[in-house]
Amino acid sequence: MTPREVAEQVTAEELREMTQRLVRTPSANPPGDVKACAQVIGDLLAKEGIPVEQLAVTETLVNVVATLEGRRPGKTLWYNGHMDVVPAGSDWTRDPWGGEYIDGKIYGRGASDMKGGLAAMIGSMVALKRAGCPFTGKILFTAVADEETGSDNGTVWLIEHHHVSADYAIVGEPSDGWVAIGNRGVLWLEATLKGKASHASRPDIGVNAIEYAARAVTALGKLKLAARQEIFQIPTGSLAVTLINGGTKVNMIPDRCTITMDRRMLPVETVGEITETIRQTLAEVVGKGASFELRVIKAWPPVLMDQDHPLVRALVNAFEVVFRRPPQVRGKAASTDASFIRGLAGIPVVLYGPGLVTLAHMADEYVDVQALVRASHIFTLTTLDLLA
Repeated sequence: MTPREVAEQVTAEELREMTQRLVRTPSANPPGDVKACAQVIGDLLAKEGIPVEQLAVTETLVNVVATLEGRRPGKTLWYNGHMDVVPAGSDWTRDPWGGEYIDGKIYGRGASDMKGGLAAMIGSMVALKRAGCPFTGKILFTAVADEETGSDNGTVWLIEHHHVSADYAIVGEPSDGWVAIGNRGVLWLEATLKGKASHASRPDIGVNAIEYAARAVTALGKLKLAARQEIFQIPTGSLAVTLINGGTKVNMIPDRCTITMDRRMLPVETVGEITETIRQTLAEVVGKGASFELRVIKAWPPVLMDQDHPLVRALVNAFEVVFRRPPQVRGKAASTDASFIRGLAGIPVVLYGPGLVTLAHMADEYVDVQALVRASHIFTLTTLDLLA
């Protein structure tokens, strides 16, 4: 059986039905309940005789782990994707949980980000199983919880509790039809500006923390981010103040104001350098009688693989077979679980998925069925190449 014949063991109709089942199983985060979705995935895999287990962190935060053994021992390839999706939001013209199939597209929340990617990976596992597992080594598949809110109960939990080990990994995030060899990192920081409370009729004896926070927001917005790496979809870092909270009462001068920042970073940047720059910027705007505290909330490491790495070459070669043209090779703008797979577990990782990044978190999100088929074939061909 040729590699293409192996890939074709799962049909477009089956991939469509898998995706529809997943989309029709709500798993919005918050609250992050993926229990029903995990059960659907477990049933799909078990039906094909693929060993699968559900690892519960809590009653509702459940991770699916499946394995497919090849004909003899060898290396392990890890397929990874997340089950949780953002809330549906407003402005939909279709049922966000309906999984409607119209003009070759499946509509619904998570269709692109990333239940379509999960279905394509499941489809690849099914195709390989039906073909008699014609590879060496092992395929590890994880469908995880909690990715949209930090992955502490999903991919990070699996790594820290030693439930996963692999030589290579593919994350099935939407990739706009190109091969992603990394993603920018993200650093979340919180700064608390401290002043002195007083009656609002006597602002002269108080120190207004909100005023200093406003100065800080302005100064942070003027920071020049010089680092640049053209391989990334957005080749620079970015900094945005995304939350602000201050004040106690309308007739009180506020003694506290907190701002939260989202700083996207490139591999050439470090958490320490970025944090120190922000600290210095805050220090320059905080005047007499005021102070501030700065703390790191969480960091996702940036990822960038060498284009000559065997994993990258295998995915590029599979893409060329399926599309009959070379792919565009880029780094994603957003952060993903690839940050932890590479940064925490040290596993080489690439990203490819059937969805469009521009549809992620949008109303009327959809995935094209033919993109599902192509992605499933690419996963299968990549696997057969790496685990030959």
